[in-house]
Amino acid sequence: MRPDKNLFIVTSALEPSVGVVSKEDRFSQTVSTFKNLKQKVPDAFIIFSDGSPVEPNEKNRKEISKYVNASIYWCNDVQIRDFAGCGRKSEAEILLLLKTFTLLKQNIELSKMMASVKRIFKYSARTILLDDFKISLYDNSKLFGKYVFKKRVPTWISDKTITDHLLQTRFYSLCPSLIDNYMQTLLKVLNCCMEHGIDTENAHFREIDKKYLVELNKLFCKGILAGTGEEVIF
Repeated sequence: MRPDKNLFIVTSALEPSVGVVSKEDRFSQTVSTFKNLKQKVPDAFIIFSDGSPVEPNEKNRKEISKYVNASIYWCNDVQIRDFAGCGRKSEAEILLLLKTFTLLKQNIELSKMMASVKRIFKYSARTILLDDFKISLYDNSKLFGKYVFKKRVPTWISDKTITDHLLQTRFYSLCPSLIDNYMQTLLKVLNCCMEHGIDTENAHFREIDKKYLVELNKLFCKGILAGTGEEVIF
């Protein structure tokens, strides 16, 4: 059987320790993300992976379950909980992704699902796909064995020996053939964040193998920044 499904891993922290957006707004915006995603990519598999340091309430968890194929809450994972609890968002998300990808390989039901997956998207909650977004853009043989990110932008870091650019990590994708490569990359990204005190976007550009990298000028989505509440188009 030829893989014919797209998998969206939607990452979130519904109960964050930092940020200016209220918990109520975070939840309603997250639900809007799922509704929009199901409208734009109706046959997609969706996994919700939440890195909150405490468990979201049962009512919200039940509501989210209506829109997704699987929900994973990492509040009982000591590593993710400790990073998230002290506001180290980059390290918490990197570990969340690493452990989510581990489940894709090791969990029986998720590994069965993966047999049908042709592309994996990392997608931050509270993001909306715009009218110009077309999932068919990714049905391109040239993207087999590739990562797809928004085009790199110059870093804000003054020490350019660490990195001179960053990659936006709100929305990107990879070919399933790169799962092992990406898991190894995530370990390097985590070590880079901890060693140099930089964020995941700068560390991703530094550590990702550029021979697998494809960059797009536009992703056709908009998202709300947790730190400021600002809406940004990507």
